[in-house]
Amino acid sequence: MRYGRRLSLPIDPWPQASLGERMSVGLVLTLLLAVPLCAASAVMVASATIAAYIAWSYDLGASLRDAVERQIGRMAGGQERAVRKV
Repeated sequence: MRYGRRLSLPIDPWPQASLGERMSVGLVLTLLLAVPLCAASAVMVASATIAAYIAWSYDLGASLRDAVERQIGRMAGGQERAVRKV
């Protein structure tokens, strides 16, 4: 035989709440979940944009440096290719 109070959850947690009240609570909870999701996606888009800009500027800088080295090589009159030691 069991002793003590038996734990049981009610079927309806808000028995006196109207349908409009339930919908408004659900909408608020949904919006509270949507705000961090939108913020996280905005951070991801911004970081992807910054990463793409860094990669693009690095490629642009490398191609400009190669062009300048070729131009300097032509101006010096050398027929050999300018080789950059890394």
